[in-house]
Amino acid sequence: MRSVTLSNLVRTAIIGMLACLLVGGAFVLPAVGTQVRSANPGLADAYWPWLGFLWATCLPCLAILVLFWKVSTNIRVEKVFSLATAHWVKAAALLLFAAVGWFFVGNVVLLLAGLSHPAVALLSLFIDVLALAIAVLLAVLSRYLTTGSALQAEVDATV
Repeated sequence: MRSVTLSNLVRTAIIGMLACLLVGGAFVLPAVGTQVRSANPGLADAYWPWLGFLWATCLPCLAILVLFWKVSTNIRVEKVFSLATAHWVKAAALLLFAAVGWFFVGNVVLLLAGLSHPAVALLSLFIDVLALAIAVLLAVLSRYLTTGSALQAEVDATV
């Protein structure tokens, strides 16, 4: 595939994820929270803490999408093996590590405050493990992009 095609595919995926994030945060989460609150009046006090917590969890995801948009620009101009690309991927990994930590701690706090259910905390643990695995893969990719950028610089200097 050509670089422009790959960049367009990455950008399409980013736009799709952004749409899911915005629709989910603006409509789905409040609607589900309202339904849970209506079905379980005892959980009415948990609505706003949970909604705020989940909205705050979305913020690093937005920042990660911005970073990958920058990466897609470097893919388009065939500068994948550059320190800038490695830096953006590393920053995305660090943001995701922070988001995983935030999500884990937030779920524990909400559970201990009596605003959550143990099953929700267990489900969130699976989400944490998946996101942690992705963050590790991004960190590894960043390391290899850094190495690749050094090799690219060496090749460019030789030519």
